[in-house]
Amino acid sequence: MTDQNIQAIQLHPLCTYFPRMSDAEFISLKANIQDIGQTHPIYTLNGMILDGGNRYRALCELGIKPVMIEYTGSNPTQFILSSNLHRRHLTQGQAAAIVSASQSWVKAQVADDEKLANSAPLDTTESRAKQSGVGQRTQQMADKLVKEAPAELVKEVIDGKKSLTKAIKEISPPKPVTPKPEPVPVIDQQLQEDHQEQLSSIIEEQQGVIKTLEADNIAMRKVFESDDKVFASFEEVKALTELNRGLNERITGLTTEKDEAVKAAAYWKDQFLTLEIELDKHLEK
Repeated sequence: MTDQNIQAIQLHPLCTYFPRMSDAEFISLKANIQDIGQTHPIYTLNGMILDGGNRYRALCELGIKPVMIEYTGSNPTQFILSSNLHRRHLTQGQAAAIVSASQSWVKAQVADDEKLANSAPLDTTESRAKQSGVGQRTQQMADKLVKEAPAELVKEVIDGKKSLTKAIKEISPPKPVTPKPEPVPVIDQQLQEDHQEQLSSIIEEQQGVIKTLEADNIAMRKVFESDDKVFASFEEVKALTELNRGLNERITGLTTEKDEAVKAAAYWKDQFLTLEIELDKHLEK
């Protein structure tokens, strides 16, 4: 078979998520097929190789006609993951990234492929971690990588050219660096004593000020108390003045009444004297 025959059948996208064999691994596979022949069929789906891309290439280079079977199951994603994840020499980061990438691709294709639409999706971190055989923390990292990283970086992890942890660091913002506190300088003993003496002097001055303020407060309180007594005296004088004014008005009223009474008495006295004179004159006649 020629190189043109090798390229005649393309790899299914799900098949490309698994890294190609290294040169040494491919040479070993090719020698094994040459010795005992093809022991596993090549599965195809929609005219593309779903599983067995390396075998197909080895058979073509050896000039052996490949045995090919069309996949008729209902879950091609599960089929290829189960067939390759645990028989290939993959790191946990590679396995987790492959599962996450394949699920991402399936979700994008379900509208156009009936078989993919009928596949049971690995829609939880737990189910994806169980499929890839890694811890949930590793699977979460792989999910983050596939979701946020460029395709080239995801491919590097899948191919084993870069670790999952290193790839995650490349897409994660750097943590803010907390500046270390400046070391506290050691204060000389004599300087400490001088500062202590200055502090004691300041405290004494403040205490003196406090005592002076307390004395001022006492004096002011006495002044306020005196003011209260003066105010009370003013109020009493005011009340007495008002009483005196009332008494003066009463005295004035009584004096007026007395004058009126004196005038009336003088009048009636004059009237009496006049009558008495007239009576005497009448008697004389």
